[in-house]
Amino acid sequence: MGIFTGDFVFVGSIGRPDLLEEAAGLASTAEPGARELFHSAEQFKQLPDYLQVWPAHGAGSACGKGLGALPSSTVGYEKLFNPALQFTDEDKFVQYILSDQPQAPTYFAGMKRVNREGPSILGAVQLPEEQPVDDMTVALESANVIDLSPSREFADRHVPGTINIPLSMLASWAGWIMDYSLPVYLIAEPEQLSEATRILHKIGLDKVSGFFSVSEVRDAGLTTENHENATPRELVSRIEAGELKLIDVRSNEEWKNSRIDEAEHRFLGHLLNDISAIDTGQPVVTQCHGGDRSAIAASILQAAGIDVINMAGGFSAWNNAELSTPTSPNCKSSVSSEHDADGIHLSCARQIQSPDTTVETIAERVDLQEQ
Repeated sequence: MGIFTGDFVFVGSIGRPDLLEEAAGLASTAEPGARELFHSAEQFKQLPDYLQVWPAHGAGSACGKGLGALPSSTVGYEKLFNPALQFTDEDKFVQYILSDQPQAPTYFAGMKRVNREGPSILGAVQLPEEQPVDDMTVALESANVIDLSPSREFADRHVPGTINIPLSMLASWAGWIMDYSLPVYLIAEPEQLSEATRILHKIGLDKVSGFFSVSEVRDAGLTTENHENATPRELVSRIEAGELKLIDVRSNEEWKNSRIDEAEHRFLGHLLNDISAIDTGQPVVTQCHGGDRSAIAASILQAAGIDVINMAGGFSAWNNAELSTPTSPNCKSSVSSEHDADGIHLSCARQIQSPDTTVETIAERVDLQEQ
């Protein structure tokens, strides 16, 4: 026997009550929602331990913090080990559940509306048709143009003004970055179209109006732009001398755990809105954990006319090169290069005082959304 817990109880976590306020802009809904969630959690604790728990989300979801990678659990296990289910004091629970939540994707606001009103009826899905390369300029002026090429290929040569989101990262980042009011055009290989269209429709980007063939775009001489990839060792002296502006595009939680001294934090999902606040008096270096998210960021900044370099290997390579890195005051240990059995990076082990005064070490899981 089991229970489908949906967005309520996850493996190792619990749902978040702040999305209406954070994503949809409904003020003063987070705290009342947190208090209702506390009472729901108390009811969950009354269920028999043997019940299977089947949640709707796992590691990587923005619907909670610290979600485990396992697809299922049991009520008994969650009652013992789920941090959110250890609280007996309502106020302490509210403080816990409303702090350190991952950023809410920008498309969540539209998702709330779609859930309320119902989705558009697309009918039989047609794959986007190939567009003549002469239409590229018009597409760039009036639509989202996504290049699905691997980030290294994009860095070597690409069409100026296009945004690079490799197909493997499309589901994670298109909803953060794309303007939902505009149609989407792809620069893609024909065999990528079915999967790309499926992903974009799945997150509500329904207007996939066409694609440009990679080979045709290159043969037409449109791939006139490139950007540099450089290792931390190649960049460190210029960063420390202030010759380069370092932008860390990782999540808030990754940033709080540990970061490079000279870095400025601009989360990738909000980067388009933050461009005007970035000092562009010197070239900008984009940095994430492994170099993949920062490659997307590099394409965004370059499309805005900024001289940009992507840090190859990112924060992981910086640490492996044994370059200086501070540790957050909130974290008891430095960033580790170890991974747990689920392949989730253990960024630090934080000592958390549980409600019954025992101290538990909870490994904070950071969804890298990249290899």
